[in-house]
Amino acid sequence: MREVCQTVSLRAAQLCAAGLAAVVEKMRENRGLDQLSVTVGVDGTLYKLHPCFSSNLQKTLKDLAPKCDVTFLLSEDGSGKGAALVAAVASRAANAME
Repeated sequence: MREVCQTVSLRAAQLCAAGLAAVVEKMRENRGLDQLSVTVGVDGTLYKLHPCFSSNLQKTLKDLAPKCDVTFLLSEDGSGKGAALVAAVASRAANAME
Protein backbone atom coordinates (compact mmCIF):
# COMPACT_ATOMS: atom_id res chain seq x y z
CA MET A 1 0.00 0.00 0.00
CA ARG A 2 2.83 2.39 0.86
CA GLU A 3 4.54 1.80 -2.49
CA VAL A 4 1.30 2.47 -4.35
CA CYS A 5 0.74 5.73 -2.45
CA GLN A 6 4.33 6.86 -3.09
CA THR A 7 4.02 6.07 -6.79
CA VAL A 8 0.71 7.90 -7.15
CA SER A 9 1.93 11.00 -5.30
CA LEU A 10 5.18 11.07 -7.32
CA ARG A 11 3.20 10.85 -10.55
CA ALA A 12 0.88 13.65 -9.40
CA ALA A 13 3.87 15.90 -8.70
CA GLN A 14 5.38 15.03 -12.08
CA LEU A 15 2.16 15.81 -13.96
CA CYS A 16 1.80 19.12 -12.11
CA ALA A 17 5.42 19.98 -12.92
CA ALA A 18 4.91 19.13 -16.59
CA GLY A 19 2.07 21.64 -16.88
CA LEU A 20 4.02 24.32 -15.02
CA ALA A 21 7.12 23.65 -17.12
CA ALA A 22 5.16 24.20 -20.32
CA VAL A 23 3.78 27.51 -19.03
CA VAL A 24 7.06 28.93 -17.69
CA GLU A 25 9.02 27.86 -20.77
CA LYS A 26 6.46 29.57 -23.00
CA MET A 27 6.69 32.70 -20.83
CA ARG A 28 10.49 32.64 -21.13
CA GLU A 29 10.36 32.20 -24.91
CA ASN A 30 7.72 34.93 -25.38
CA ARG A 31 9.83 37.38 -23.38
CA GLY A 32 12.99 36.47 -25.29
CA LEU A 33 14.90 35.63 -22.13
CA ASP A 34 17.79 33.23 -21.63
CA GLN A 35 16.72 32.70 -18.02
CA LEU A 36 13.35 33.35 -16.37
CA SER A 37 12.74 33.91 -12.67
CA VAL A 38 9.13 33.66 -11.59
CA THR A 39 7.15 33.20 -8.37
CA VAL A 40 4.17 30.84 -8.33
CA GLY A 41 1.55 30.96 -5.60
CA VAL A 42 0.42 27.57 -4.32
CA ASP A 43 -2.27 26.50 -1.93
CA GLY A 44 -3.51 23.16 -0.77
CA THR A 45 -3.05 20.45 1.77
CA LEU A 46 -1.19 18.14 -0.60
CA TYR A 47 1.57 20.68 -1.29
CA LYS A 48 1.64 21.85 2.32
CA LEU A 49 1.53 18.56 4.25
CA HIS A 50 2.71 15.73 2.01
CA PRO A 51 6.30 14.88 3.00
CA CYS A 52 7.64 14.61 -0.57
CA PHE A 53 5.21 16.33 -2.93
CA SER A 54 6.81 19.79 -2.97
CA SER A 55 10.35 18.46 -3.37
CA ASN A 56 9.24 16.07 -6.15
CA LEU A 57 7.43 18.94 -7.86
CA GLN A 58 10.45 21.26 -7.65
CA LYS A 59 12.93 18.61 -8.81
CA THR A 60 10.81 17.57 -11.79
CA LEU A 61 10.17 21.20 -12.75
CA LYS A 62 13.90 21.95 -12.65
CA ASP A 63 14.55 18.90 -14.87
CA LEU A 64 11.86 19.90 -17.38
CA ALA A 65 12.54 23.66 -17.42
CA PRO A 66 16.21 24.18 -16.51
CA LYS A 67 16.22 27.74 -17.87
CA CYS A 68 13.45 28.79 -15.48
CA ASP A 69 13.98 29.56 -11.83
CA VAL A 70 10.59 28.97 -10.20
CA THR A 71 9.99 29.95 -6.60
CA PHE A 72 6.90 28.60 -4.89
CA LEU A 73 5.15 30.78 -2.35
CA LEU A 74 2.70 29.02 -0.07
CA SER A 75 -0.56 30.85 0.42
CA GLU A 76 -2.08 30.39 3.86
CA ASP A 77 -5.43 32.03 3.11
CA GLY A 78 -7.44 28.85 3.62
CA SER A 79 -8.65 28.45 0.05
CA GLY A 80 -7.27 28.35 -3.46
CA LYS A 81 -8.79 31.74 -4.23
CA GLY A 82 -6.21 34.44 -4.37
CA ALA A 83 -3.08 32.26 -4.11
CA ALA A 84 -1.60 33.76 -7.27
CA LEU A 85 -2.51 37.27 -6.16
CA VAL A 86 -0.92 36.72 -2.76
CA ALA A 87 2.24 35.41 -4.42
CA ALA A 88 2.40 38.36 -6.80
CA VAL A 89 1.98 40.93 -4.03
CA ALA A 90 4.50 39.22 -1.76
CA SER A 91 7.01 38.89 -4.58
CA ARG A 92 6.61 42.54 -5.55
CA ALA A 93 6.98 43.64 -1.94
CA ALA A 94 10.13 41.53 -1.50
CA ASN A 95 11.64 42.96 -4.69
CA ALA A 96 10.86 46.51 -3.58
CA MET A 97 12.72 45.94 -0.31
CA GLU A 98 15.91 44.79 -2.07
